[in-house]
Amino acid sequence: MNSARELFWTQQEVYILKVFLPIIIGVLIFSSVLVLLFALGFFRRYLLWRRGHKENRFDRVVARLNTTLAVAFAHYRVFKEAYPGIMHFLVVWGAIFLVSGKIVRLFSYVVGLTIPPQAVFLYASFVSEIGGLMIIIGGIIAIIRRYIVRPPRLDNKPDDALVFLWVFVVLVTGYLTKGYRIAASDVGSPTDWFLWSPVGYYLSKILPTFLTEHKNEILVWHRAIIHTVPAFVLLAYVFISRTRLQHIWLSPLNVFFRSLKSKGALEPIDLETAESWGAAKIEDFTWKQLLDLDACTRCGRCQDNCPAHLSGKKLSPKKLVLDLKDNLYEVFPIPFVLKPKEPRRDMLTEVITEEVIWDCTTCRACMEACPVYIEHINKVIDMRRNLVLEKASITETGEAALKCIEARGHSCRGTTLTRTDWASGLDIKPLSEDSNVDLVYFVGCAASLEERSTKIAIAFAKILKAAGVKVGILGIEETCCGEPARRLGNEYLFQMQATKNIELLKNYNAKRIVATCPHCFNTLKNEYPQFGGEFEVVHHTELIVQLLKEHKIRPGCMNGEKLVYHDSCYLGRHNDIYEQPRDILRSISSKKLLEMGRSRNSGFCCGGGGGRYWMEEKVGKRISEMRIEQVMETGTNVVATACPYCLQMFVDAIKAKGAEETLKALDVAELLATQLESGR
Repeated sequence: MNSARELFWTQQEVYILKVFLPIIIGVLIFSSVLVLLFALGFFRRYLLWRRGHKENRFDRVVARLNTTLAVAFAHYRVFKEAYPGIMHFLVVWGAIFLVSGKIVRLFSYVVGLTIPPQAVFLYASFVSEIGGLMIIIGGIIAIIRRYIVRPPRLDNKPDDALVFLWVFVVLVTGYLTKGYRIAASDVGSPTDWFLWSPVGYYLSKILPTFLTEHKNEILVWHRAIIHTVPAFVLLAYVFISRTRLQHIWLSPLNVFFRSLKSKGALEPIDLETAESWGAAKIEDFTWKQLLDLDACTRCGRCQDNCPAHLSGKKLSPKKLVLDLKDNLYEVFPIPFVLKPKEPRRDMLTEVITEEVIWDCTTCRACMEACPVYIEHINKVIDMRRNLVLEKASITETGEAALKCIEARGHSCRGTTLTRTDWASGLDIKPLSEDSNVDLVYFVGCAASLEERSTKIAIAFAKILKAAGVKVGILGIEETCCGEPARRLGNEYLFQMQATKNIELLKNYNAKRIVATCPHCFNTLKNEYPQFGGEFEVVHHTELIVQLLKEHKIRPGCMNGEKLVYHDSCYLGRHNDIYEQPRDILRSISSKKLLEMGRSRNSGFCCGGGGGRYWMEEKVGKRISEMRIEQVMETGTNVVATACPYCLQMFVDAIKAKGAEETLKALDVAELLATQLESGR
């Protein structure tokens, strides 16, 4: 066969009038119906999302489009896991090739692109053929994974099997149609359709063996099959709108409306105008939070990375989203079809339990893993806000921490230290005595008031002194940054603390601030600007790396110690600081820095974030001990941290594991400070 072959049968025009033209008209009618049904379905969802509060997610359109395209077509996040990433890539791009080829072929008949010298029809046939094969391969991988490998995070539902069946029927119908057409047009003559449509070609050689009157019967079968295609197109709407395939359009939409603000910042409450604080009912969430619920694909990546879930707690980020979605459709079902479920379930006690709400460490592992940018943390915090501010419901130890902040300006109950004891003999003065400094050190509650963590502040002060950097502290005027209060749901107390510190720092004309605590760092850098606190804020690891590059400090090298670094959630996932702590450790170690399996943006939480540092772990395994077990698997002598809360959690976990003789937990500043003398 060459590119000049007649398509279909000898009387091409007659065939187009009798068969092809009705098919085109039918497809157009069906397509119009589908567009109308889709528009109605989208409008219903739009009305549903509007039940939520207003939120501006229409800024920076170009940036939103870029990420949406990267996620939808380059599978930027899906490929974080190779096996499902390959499967999804094959299915998505296979569908793109298949549909594109079909559309080009459909209109090539009308505009005459099948006549020489154009070969658009042939190329389109090849592209759609390859697309179909990609879908088949991807589908086989998906079936093996879902029904044979069966990872625990996947929950199989009947509609999942129906999706596979529908895709199978559509593909088989398409290949049979092509096979019958090739057989009818090329019976008894040599052909090179093998190059342009290998699957259709092989089917064309098999199908005639089952027929007696080849050409006539092939004509009948071809027409019968090709007329079923519009019916399958109509079924597509049913599946796409009622099954997990709805993520074909919901996921890109959710990615487009993702948050472009600082990852570590929570949304503030306008305490003066808010009618209610936090979320007690499903309609108390924002419209984007409701869109999140619809966009969930049930892939389970979030719960596979959630330390609370992996340690046996009640929280599953996946289940949390799906339970909220069920509640959304219970309260606001399909208009004129279903009635709201009565009596209405209480969202904070029956839909989502308080235990689940308090299990979260706000580590952001779920959000980092989610391929469609669902935002779990803000939902948890909104529910905590309502529990604390309107219902006064919080764990006993969490309440004690909040009361301590409110009464004493810090979260360290029972401490006998003052905020300046650690600085004794270090030639560091409060700004009230000397405000002519290079930068302000916001020490934080832990590093100034917890005995173990004060060693971090002391080590950092020695490093600054060795580098010739003059630093000042707020001293007894410093008060808690408010981060624990905000993560525990007491937005009112947080804003009080933030206002105090912002006014104080502005009074001293502070320009550049350094913090050794990632929680303080994140709060001052990303959340204080919400209340007018615009300062340059750096973490101590960032500053130390700068001093090393400028050769203002020259540390010696450790011998024999094997180091592994633990990524603090609020330094890493919330602020993308991964390399600076590692650069510091490489500068003082003669051995290669070890890495844990869960590290960087896939790191495992210490268990102390989200206010959990002040709460007891009564259910499941201790998250900190799980992390120390991961540390011990590397064979290291020292686990380095860059967060006082991580450090204290690990000190306790090492003691609980009986590994005090073989494993130490130290801050990167402590490790560097011990090498300064040897480096001189």
